[in-house]
Amino acid sequence: AIDRSFQVFSRIWCVAELVQAHTCGITQRVQLCSCEGLRDDAEDLGLYIQLATLTVADAEATRPEDRAEILSKITSISEFDAQLQAVIFGEHGLMERCFVGFGIFEAAASVARRMKAVSQQAHRLGCRSALWEKG
Repeated sequence: AIDRSFQVFSRIWCVAELVQAHTCGITQRVQLCSCEGLRDDAEDLGLYIQLATLTVADAEATRPEDRAEILSKITSISEFDAQLQAVIFGEHGLMERCFVGFGIFEAAASVARRMKAVSQQAHRLGCRSALWEKG
């Protein structure tokens, strides 16, 4: 089960184990209290932004030495983060059940609307990232 505020994704052991299981082909399932914060028409995009901008570099551990050990085993933070996004939002990701019932075009439109809203919010906040800028 995932806690209501999705803080499980802020714990380095949790995200490391999720990515490792995904890499090993282990099927993963989660139980959500609600998908409300992930809907494309949600008024508050905070949850989606939190998940879409996750990075293992910001993940926490109770013991600093655990965090240091896990980070030392990651050869590329950006590649790890991309895998983490696939674990969460990918075709067979943890959140795929939030989008059950959507046709492929509806799902694509939903993702596009969310990314546009996230981009607009990031622009308003002055965030600069390749994720937000046109290639």
